[in-house]
Amino acid sequence: MKFCLLLISLTVVTLGSSKNSSSSNRNGKLLSLFQIVQFPNDPCVSTSRNGTCYTSDECESRGGSSSGSCAQGFGVCCIFSLACGSSISENCTYLVQTGVTSVSPNPCTYSVCKCSTQICRIRFDFTIFDIAPPVLGEVMDPPVANRGGAIGDCTSDTFSLTSPGGSGSPIICGINTGQHLIVDASDNCNVAAFNLGGSGSSTRSWDIKVTQYTCASGLGGPPGCLQYLTGASGTISSFNFPIANAVIGPTVTHLSDQHYTICMRQEASRCAICYTPRIQSIAPMIAAQSSFGVSKDPAAGALMSAAGVDCSEDYVLIPGAENNPAMGAIPTAAGALCGRAFSVFGGRRCHYL
Repeated sequence: MKFCLLLISLTVVTLGSSKNSSSSNRNGKLLSLFQIVQFPNDPCVSTSRNGTCYTSDECESRGGSSSGSCAQGFGVCCIFSLACGSSISENCTYLVQTGVTSVSPNPCTYSVCKCSTQICRIRFDFTIFDIAPPVLGEVMDPPVANRGGAIGDCTSDTFSLTSPGGSGSPIICGINTGQHLIVDASDNCNVAAFNLGGSGSSTRSWDIKVTQYTCASGLGGPPGCLQYLTGASGTISSFNFPIANAVIGPTVTHLSDQHYTICMRQEASRCAICYTPRIQSIAPMIAAQSSFGVSKDPAAGALMSAAGVDCSEDYVLIPGAENNPAMGAIPTAAGALCGRAFSVFGGRRCHYL
């Protein structure tokens, strides 16, 4: 752990008179006092963001901005915001662009390097993430013309995250506010890249918090997991999915070429994880769709659920997933799930730990 050192030097002069000398003849005594104040570079909270506790001078020399005090007033909460094309090796860093139609340079890249040799995982939390969407499809028959195999492709704006020596992220786009990515920290630094294409008329914004985790910390999740979820309940969603919407519109489209792993921590005294679509109603010929829709079962039609060997291209893999209707569990071969409905019974599927 790094420490800041604050050295205060006080010089005190005391004057006294001698019985054998005149009042104009005085002997001076010089006393030097040294007080050392040490404090760790711990995380701190400013008025708007999290930062790292440094002395004011050290914060300035590292390229940060002070926002509030820490360490009982001996330090400042130092905030680090990275500009396009820059590199940094500080923990708790922010990548921010607000309401832009273009960036320079483009692609806009951020190099995030380990702040110590003990770092194993780096997490990117998308407080705001709004760039151009993919090519949209529609839940309708016949399908929208002139889109074909491009549906789900990020053809205008893209974002990706590298992990040299490991697995980076897939290419994503659209609105991903509230999502996160975690990658294995690389000795060659991890690069986050926004590439903004199109006409430049769309407004893009992002605000991403970057946190580094040591190898001894369990908060970064296991190696290779692109997302890591904790808690007894929560929501899993694909990128560019409208998490907050009560109705899933007909043009909501999952992104192409997404191949990654989501890991979940087993909570104390829990023996299974059960998954239920957040929105189960589906009306593909009208306006809405279910909150689960991954390809289709070619033999069953738009409303059916498929599993196992029937899911040959797009699918969600939940090892050991079982249908869990009131009548009892029915195993799903290989745990691969696809179709326009999550479960053949319209209920949940469980993975027993």
